[in-house]
Amino acid sequence: MDLESNGADSDDNFLIDDGHSTDDNSISNKNLSEQQKKAFTLQADPSYNFSDYVDIYERIYTFFSRGDNRPWQTLFIQTIQQTSTPYRLLYMFLDYTLNTTNGRKHKMVVPLIETFKQIKVDEKDIQLDDAIKENILSKVCRRCALNQLESIIEIFHLRSIENRQFIINFISTRLEQQQDIIFVSQLTKFLQLLELNAISFEKVILPLILKTQWETIKFVIGDDRNLQQKLLKTIDDLISTDQTIIRSLLAQASIQMNINSIDNHSLKRVARKLLKQYKFDLRDLPNLAIQEKVTFLKTCFVKKYIENKGVTIDDEDEKAWKEQIKDLVQDNRDLKVKLIDLFVDYIDVDSAVEWTQYYNLEDFEIPEQVKIRREEIRHGDVKSRYVPVTPATWPANQSENDVYKPSVLPSDIVYIELESNVDSFLNRLECSRCDVGSHLPFVGFDCETFIDPTQRTLSSQIVSIIQFASLVPSRNQSFYGVFDMLALRLQFDMKSVAEFAQRVFCSQDFILLSYNYAGDTSSLLENYPSMNSALMQGSAVIDLSRVQQYILEHYPDVFPYIHVVASSKSRGLSELVRLCFGKPLDKTQRTSDWRKRPLKPVQLIYSVLDARVLVDIAVFIEERTRSLQIPWSWSDFKGYTWTDKAFKKRTGAHQQSVNTS
Repeated sequence: MDLESNGADSDDNFLIDDGHSTDDNSISNKNLSEQQKKAFTLQADPSYNFSDYVDIYERIYTFFSRGDNRPWQTLFIQTIQQTSTPYRLLYMFLDYTLNTTNGRKHKMVVPLIETFKQIKVDEKDIQLDDAIKENILSKVCRRCALNQLESIIEIFHLRSIENRQFIINFISTRLEQQQDIIFVSQLTKFLQLLELNAISFEKVILPLILKTQWETIKFVIGDDRNLQQKLLKTIDDLISTDQTIIRSLLAQASIQMNINSIDNHSLKRVARKLLKQYKFDLRDLPNLAIQEKVTFLKTCFVKKYIENKGVTIDDEDEKAWKEQIKDLVQDNRDLKVKLIDLFVDYIDVDSAVEWTQYYNLEDFEIPEQVKIRREEIRHGDVKSRYVPVTPATWPANQSENDVYKPSVLPSDIVYIELESNVDSFLNRLECSRCDVGSHLPFVGFDCETFIDPTQRTLSSQIVSIIQFASLVPSRNQSFYGVFDMLALRLQFDMKSVAEFAQRVFCSQDFILLSYNYAGDTSSLLENYPSMNSALMQGSAVIDLSRVQQYILEHYPDVFPYIHVVASSKSRGLSELVRLCFGKPLDKTQRTSDWRKRPLKPVQLIYSVLDARVLVDIAVFIEERTRSLQIPWSWSDFKGYTWTDKAFKKRTGAHQQSVNTS
C-alpha cells in the first residue's frame, strides 16, 4: 500500500457479509468461551494462527459496520481479557484487518487500539519477540495509513529505549536494500529518530532526493530548522563540482550510482524554492551560490554580446559591466575559470587574455586558444587567428523607426528619492482627476528590477524604481514620476509602505494600468511584505494583459495590426503595443544596470515609457471600440481577479473570494 495515497479509507472492494452477521441478542457467551478456549491452545504456535478467531472477528466487524459500538467493544474486550498474551492477540487482529482488501475494515484499526487501551494491561504483559516486532513494523505499520501509524507506535511502545535499536536496525536494513524508502522515512518521522540523531540523516534523505520524493521529504523535515538546514546542505553537496564530495556523500548512505546521472538542474531548482521557503541565506550554501553565480555570469554575457549587439556602449557602461563581473567572481577560482570560458564561447579571446592576466591564471587553468593568444601578445604578434561570428548569427539591432517610442520631455519627469516628496507627487496624481468621460483618469504603472548576486537568493528580484505616467486631458500633457526605491526603502517604515501601496493600488481617484500585474506584485511583495493587503486587493488596477486576451478572443478587429505578421518576435507588452500601433515597444534599455546611481537620462526616459505606453494603449482601445461601435466599459476589468493558486502562493492561505473588485 502506498502510504502517501492514504488508500486505507477507500470504500472500494467492500466485502458482502458471509453469513456470520448477527445482532446483539444472538451473541452467545457460551459459544464465545468455546471459541476462545480453542484459541488458547495456539499460544505456543510460532505461526500466530488467527483462523480460530476469524468468526469472532467477523462478528465484531458486523457490529462495527452497523455503528453498534457497545456490542463489538464488549466482544473484543472479552476476547482480549481471556488471553495470556493480549498484545500478541492485538497484533493478530490488526494484521488481519490490514491484510484484507476491504477498506471499511481498515477503519477499525484505531478503534481497536482505543478499545484495547480501556483494558488495564501492565507493561510486563508486552511479550513480543523479535519476529513479531518485525511483523508489526513490516506488516502492520507498512500497511496502515499515516493517521493510524501514531496509534500503533504508541500501543506497542515502539518509542521505548528497549525497542529503539531493533527499529534502527530494521530501518537501516531497508534503506541499504533500497526497500520501502517512503515508508521507512515516514517511520523515522513518527519515531523522531532524525531529531534524536539515532539514524544517519543522509541515509534517510538521500534516497528520497534521488527518487525526487519531495512531498515525503517535506513531511519528514517538517518545521525543524536543524533538519531544514541539513537538507539544504545535502542538496548543496550533491551539486558540488567536486566529485569527491559527492562520492563521499553517497557512500555515507550506502548508495552506489553513477554520479553523472544526478540531475543537477532539477536539484538547483528545488534548492532555490527551499531556500526561499525556509528563509536561509544563499551564502550558507557555497556550491549553490557558485552555480547561481555562473548562471548570472551567463546572463551578463547574453546582455553584453547578444542583446546589446550593435548598440554603442560607452566607457562608463563598460566600466560598470566589468565592476559587476568583479563583484560576482571575487576570489573564487571556479568562477574565474568559467569567466574565461565564457569569453572564448563568445569569440572574444582578447578579453579572455585581459581577464586571465588580471586574475594571474596559470596555463593549466585556461583554454588552449587563450594560451596561444597570450603568447602571441607577449611576442608582439597580435594578428588574430580567429574568425568572428558572422553577422547573421546575431539579432539585428532595431532602429528608432522600427519601434514605438513616443517623445518624453525630461522636464516632465519628477524624480523622487526623499520620503518628504512622496506625498506631493501622489497628491498631484489624485488631483489630476477631471472630465475624462465616464471613468477616472488613467495612470500607468511599472517597475524596474535587478538581481543582486550578493543577496539571499539569486531568483529574488530587487525593485530599483517604480514609475508612473499620467495624462492631463485638459492640457493634453503627460507627467511622470520615478520613485527611487533603493533610496526610499531606507527611509520608509512599514506603516509608510502600507499607506503608499494603499494610495496607489486601491485609489478611488484614478485607474491604475498595469501589464502582468501578478509578476510585478511578486517582486514588490518579496521586497515589501507590508504592501500585501493593498496589492492583493488591487481594487484600482486594470491588467492590460487580461484586456488583451479578452479582445483577442471576442473582438480581434479592435487591433488594426492583428493580421500583420510581426517582423520581430515581440511578446508581452511589446506585442500589445505592436497590435495597437504597428511597432513593438522600444526595449533597448531593458538590460541596463538598474543598480547604478545616478540613473542616466536615457534610463529614466525608457522607464517612464513603459508606464506611458499603458495609458496610450488604454486611450487607443477606448477610441477604437467607440469607432467600431463595440460596447465597452472599463469597470468590467477593474479590480484584479486572482486565481486560487496565485492567491495561495502570495499569501500562504486559501482564497476566500476570487473577485477583489
